[in-house]
Amino acid sequence: MENTNKSYMKGFVPYAIAAAILSLCGGFTASVPTAISTAWNADASLTFITLAYSLAAAAMAPIMGKLGGAIGRRKMLLSAMALYTVGQALIAICPQNVPLLLVFRFMVGIGAAGIAPVIMAYIMMEFPPEKMGLGFTIYMVLSCGMVIFGPTVGGILMAVIGTADAWRIIMWICVAMCVISFVLCFAMVKDNPNLPKGSMKGFDWAGAAFVLIMFGALVCVPTFGQQNGWMSVATLASIAVAVVGLIILVAIEKKAASPILNGKFIARKNFVLPVIVLFLTQGLMTACLTEIIRFGYAIDKASVASIAMSIEYLGMAIGTVVLGPMADKKEPRIVAAIALVFVAIGSAIMMIINENAGVLAMGGALFFVGLGLGGNTTIFMKVALSGVAPTESSSASGTFNVFKDMCAPFGVAIFVPMFVTGMTNKAAAGMAVPAAAASALHSVALVQLVCVAVGIVVCFMLPSVRVKTAKEA
Repeated sequence: MENTNKSYMKGFVPYAIAAAILSLCGGFTASVPTAISTAWNADASLTFITLAYSLAAAAMAPIMGKLGGAIGRRKMLLSAMALYTVGQALIAICPQNVPLLLVFRFMVGIGAAGIAPVIMAYIMMEFPPEKMGLGFTIYMVLSCGMVIFGPTVGGILMAVIGTADAWRIIMWICVAMCVISFVLCFAMVKDNPNLPKGSMKGFDWAGAAFVLIMFGALVCVPTFGQQNGWMSVATLASIAVAVVGLIILVAIEKKAASPILNGKFIARKNFVLPVIVLFLTQGLMTACLTEIIRFGYAIDKASVASIAMSIEYLGMAIGTVVLGPMADKKEPRIVAAIALVFVAIGSAIMMIINENAGVLAMGGALFFVGLGLGGNTTIFMKVALSGVAPTESSSASGTFNVFKDMCAPFGVAIFVPMFVTGMTNKAAAGMAVPAAAASALHSVALVQLVCVAVGIVVCFMLPSVRVKTAKEA
């Protein structure tokens, strides 16, 4: 279906507002789970308080995406924003009751799961094909920029307020911002009358239930594996539930007239290959950051490591702005491979960092990692979602989102314990802690470099998706 919307940028404004507020509130409340667990003396529940949101935001994304295609973008965006806002308000007034808090956190996560796919669906359907990379770039810039800005302001406010209930004030600030954003979106967002209308008739409720069970269990695996051990009861139980849920889900979706998880969409090279590269490399973004922070503490240079963290975010922002739009001008597989070369440079720098390293070495490594991976997130969105039918745009966006969001926790769960275990074993063998930390960092960086090399090879296997401009044609 040819795109005929000439005012796509004007129509994108309310979606951009929704993307910004979702990201800002996410960053703004980043320290809230820890603050709540401390104030309520519930440190043992911190994992579940954190997981309640991330589980809903990831596992519900395919379901909310499919629902958005059925009821329309406007209804989905406004409903999700309302749920997100109400959830934030309920957290702000929540009594000292962890189970109730988990319900409200899950509610906020469902709202987030409904917002992201509908934004991506708008870009897919309303932006000209040759401008899709630009659309995803704007979306990622808003998301990344607000997340960077949020934690800083939120942390400062909590420190200034200095009371045990300071987190409640933070939540009310988020509620106020959400209400303003909802009003703006209500006044501005419109459905495109030229697009086919969806329907709730025959909605795949059974598939939705098992999508939530399967992906919910899968999201829990890296968290439980890292905290409780990969052979712990919690980890093995999560893996078992995910496997059984997947088997039942496949059987259900084969019979569904309009499945939540569309096998034809998932089986495309456009989807499978980007997801493979994402799992090989995207987790390095957070993993490398965590490794450098831990390394900084090990060599008594925590402040230097914190500066390096900001430098990685800078690299990520530059990569998103510079490399992302290049996928509209050059073949995305080439741009993606070039982006991973920068990641390889960052991993190579990590292999030569020693206990005397300063901000140049640590910051340089993280800058190149952020530069490459920041650009690739945008590029892979374009590749994976190219050629999707209008009626499947929201569903496809939600499906891609859940796979994209799982990359970071799995990367952290694999690479960070690898670094910590290596450092601990070397120190136990008699090596000084700073030298042990450097040696462990080198070993993990080598493994990461191999993953990046494999990712580059896979990039060249991606199908061609670039649409020529009128001038080129």
